[in-house]
Amino acid sequence: MEDKAVERVFKVINKMYQEGTLKDYAVGGAVATIYYTEPFATKDIDIFFIPPEKDKIILLTPFYDFLLRKGYKTYKEYIMIGDMPIQFIPTATELEKEAVEKAISVKYKNIDVKILRPEYLVAIFLEVFRAKDRDKLIKLLDQAKIDNTLLRDILSRHNLDKKFDDFMERYYG
Repeated sequence: MEDKAVERVFKVINKMYQEGTLKDYAVGGAVATIYYTEPFATKDIDIFFIPPEKDKIILLTPFYDFLLRKGYKTYKEYIMIGDMPIQFIPTATELEKEAVEKAISVKYKNIDVKILRPEYLVAIFLEVFRAKDRDKLIKLLDQAKIDNTLLRDILSRHNLDKKFDDFMERYYG
């Protein structure tokens, strides 16, 4: 992933956040995992966001209007910011919403960027549990500094503790 492309993406996201187009957001997926672990290849950036609602209906129009007005194109499930595919993921579960609300702020080349905490990444990867999520879960557990008390609290409140225990038994015996 090219530094200039990532920097451009984070500038756009930051502007969307400052202008209120993104009510709240956090970087998730592989890019967030890389923040806590050794680098590995990824082709996109996942942005979890809490969409605005009106009468319990999620409103994505302001979000897409902003991006399309700026000339960004769609490609499959991505919005292309330059050559970088960005997957904007509206928070669909209480876990994802809480993860965004509890995200931490970090600096990337003097740009403030919100990023999911590793404990929430573990929980989300466990909940979704595709092969690539399993791999990132193992990376986080092996390499990241995890607050086990916080992780256990998150897993318990979101009914993932048995799934986590089963995972640990299977992969860490």
